[in-house]
Amino acid sequence: MRHFILPWAMLVTIISGSIPSAVAEPYIGLGIGAAFYKADLTGLGGGDLDDSNTGSKFYGGYAFNKYIAAEAGIYNFAEASVSSFQTTPGGPISSAAASMKGVGAYAVGTYPVNRELSFMAKVGLLNWDADLRVDNTTATNDGTNAAFAIAVSFAFTREMLATAEWEYFDSDNPQLSLISAGFRFNFR
Repeated sequence: MRHFILPWAMLVTIISGSIPSAVAEPYIGLGIGAAFYKADLTGLGGGDLDDSNTGSKFYGGYAFNKYIAAEAGIYNFAEASVSSFQTTPGGPISSAAASMKGVGAYAVGTYPVNRELSFMAKVGLLNWDADLRVDNTTATNDGTNAAFAIAVSFAFTREMLATAEWEYFDSDNPQLSLISAGFRFNFR
């Protein structure tokens, strides 16, 4: 038991006690980019939808130090749609759409390369709701699934950063990923 508790106690001590609290700071950000959908619409009488559209996110977080942060975000993945497609060769023409919104929470690890450039990795959960449509038949799907991201940021000043990020959401239907660029503001 002691072999299990001792490493965790050392880690907490290192994270909380040895890093100056002046590094801790809240932040907010906005990202806009491309949301990539893969939806199985066979249950609605359609085929597969593989399309993209504009996605956006608003997020906020708290950096405990320059390496570890907690973050939460609100996502709007807009709607990806196909105005006409054939479900089977020679079959009827259909239209299909998928849209998704969600709320996510992450643990963020940061590797500062220098004062301006940092790389980040995120792992967390996304609670999402999706609307699926084929012609006039609609369905909804929702869930809470794992979310992963890698990102890079460039600091113009200590407060203002430009960000680029790739996020993957392990949702079952539709599958979704987001590539975004945006800005982050650190409160100091």
